[in-house]
Amino acid sequence: MSVMRLSRAQHERLARGYRWRRYGLAYLFILPSGFFLVLALLIPSVWVLYLSFHKGGILEPAQFVGLANWQAIFKDRVALLAIRNTLLYMLMAIPTVFAIGLCLAMLLKRIIRGSAFFKAILYFPTLTPYVMAALIWTYVIHPDFGVLNYLLRLSGLSAVNWLGPQFALVTIAMLEVWRGVGFWTLLFLAALISLPEELYQAAKVDGARSFALFWHITLPLLRPTFVFAAVMATIWNFQVFDSIIILTDGAPNNGTASVAWYIYKQTFTFSNVGIGAAMSVLMLVAILLLTIVQLRLLRRTW
Repeated sequence: MSVMRLSRAQHERLARGYRWRRYGLAYLFILPSGFFLVLALLIPSVWVLYLSFHKGGILEPAQFVGLANWQAIFKDRVALLAIRNTLLYMLMAIPTVFAIGLCLAMLLKRIIRGSAFFKAILYFPTLTPYVMAALIWTYVIHPDFGVLNYLLRLSGLSAVNWLGPQFALVTIAMLEVWRGVGFWTLLFLAALISLPEELYQAAKVDGARSFALFWHITLPLLRPTFVFAAVMATIWNFQVFDSIIILTDGAPNNGTASVAWYIYKQTFTFSNVGIGAAMSVLMLVAILLLTIVQLRLLRRTW
C-alpha cells in the first residue's frame, strides 16, 4: 500500500490554510469592535497621558511642563481629600452591597412562587439612571419629609442632616447600595443556583448545620464569583461621579469630593486640562493596581 507523503512546502501551505480558516475568520469578526476599541479607548488614553505632562492642549497649544501637573496634585489638599473620600466610599459601599446582595440571593433561592416579582422589584433601582436615582434619593433624605428622618422620628430619635459634614459621604454610599443591590443579588443568585446540590446533600447526611454549609461549601464555591464581583465593583465605584455632582457637588467643605469629581472640576470648571489629565492617569493606575491585588489575593485563596 502506497503512503502519500507531503513535501515541506506543501505541508507549510496546508498549515497556513488551516491557521487562516481557524484564526483568520475570527480576527475578521472582531476587527470592527477592535477598530472602535482603538479609536475610542486606546488613542484617547494615550492622548490623556500626553496631556498630563503639558499645559493646555485643547483650547490652546500644549506646552510641556514636565511633572508640574503631578506635583500640583500631591500638593493640592482637595486632590488628596478626593482620593481619601473615594477610598472611604468604596470601603463603605462595596462590602455592604455584597453582604446585602448575598443575603437576599440566599432568600430568593428559597422562594419558589412569586420570585420573579421580587427580582423585578430588587432590580428596578439598577435600571434607574444615576441622575434620576439621585433625584429620587433627595426625597428619601430630605430633612423635613424624607423617609429616613420620618423613620427616625417614629423611633423617638431626632432628625439627621444626611448631607451634613458627618453623613454626606455615608449618604452617597447608601445611594450606591440602594441602586446596585439588585444587580449583585441576581449575580449571586445565579451563582448559587449553579452550585451542585450533591455536596449539600452529602454534608447534611454527615450532620452539617446551616452555618457550616454556608461557611464550608457556599463561600468556597462562590469565590470565583467574588473575584469577578470585587474587580467590577472596584472599577465602577472608583469612578463615582453622578450622585456626587447632583446631591452635594463635593460639599460640605469637599467632604464628598471624589477623584472623578476632581477631574471634572479641574478640566471643565478651572480649565486645568493638564491637572485633570494627570489625575485621570493616576485613577487608571490605581484601578489597575487594585484589580491586580484583588486578583492575586482572591485567586491565591481560591
